[in-house]
Amino acid sequence: MNLTALKSLVRIHQVSSFTKAAELENVTLSALSMQMKALEDQLGRPLFDRSFRPPQLTPLGRKLAVQAANVVAAQNTFAQMAEASDALTGHYRIGFIPSASVRLLPAFLGHVRDHQPAASFEVSSGLSEDLSEAVRLGVLDAALVTRVAKTAPALGLHHIASEEMVFAAPAQQSDIVLSDLPRQLPFVHFRPSSGIGQLIQQALVQFNHEPDQIIVLDSVEAAMECVKAGLGYTLLPRPDVQRCADARVRMVPWDGSLIQRELVLAVHSNNADTDWAHALARILRENIQSGP
Repeated sequence: MNLTALKSLVRIHQVSSFTKAAELENVTLSALSMQMKALEDQLGRPLFDRSFRPPQLTPLGRKLAVQAANVVAAQNTFAQMAEASDALTGHYRIGFIPSASVRLLPAFLGHVRDHQPAASFEVSSGLSEDLSEAVRLGVLDAALVTRVAKTAPALGLHHIASEEMVFAAPAQQSDIVLSDLPRQLPFVHFRPSSGIGQLIQQALVQFNHEPDQIIVLDSVEAAMECVKAGLGYTLLPRPDVQRCADARVRMVPWDGSLIQRELVLAVHSNNADTDWAHALARILRENIQSGP
């Protein structure tokens, strides 16, 4: 049954006038009349006595209008509940891993400025393990981090996005295949204890990839600058490689499927199913930028 027609029926019952009801519902008089005729056809009973000018509701029409008012009220309640669950109110302390913050933080802050006026945010940056621990201790309300195999039981995770991990090497070594890179160039390893670092280590083990020399850094940008300078090769999420790459960088083909980096919103398990946690996760999912 058409909810718009039920709303119109309720309005006619309230004002006892087709013309006034059409004005209040912002529709033409003919459109309102068609709604009522369609409703009568669906029910198989007349709702208006058209021997009167203007038409008057029949006893059945008045009875249905009263019941329709309950339906409309329930629909309004559902809408208000949904709106309330997406509205953020208060002050939130949120952490972002640096690699994702470059792409995601501007869009997130712009969105909450325009659509969440009752909320304020204190933003910090750090590596996944540090941010996750801050959430566990209650120092942060939530953090956008890389999901790792072992997650603290005290944390609840909301999926945000999945990103492919890719090898990036200097373009000047275009003739070197992936299997030869470990002997030719140092491997630039993002901090092994970090979320990305743990995924990198898993991939290296999975592919029996054992570089002769490893350079450990804790900055995606620094790792990519090393690649550009021909000082090494690396393995990072594709969006970060694409963001930092230029003509001096090439993505190296590989066989099989590499590990995906999963971005998650970590909150304390006590807050995992709260309205604000779901709202934050939704905003992040809607605003994430998967490329430069």
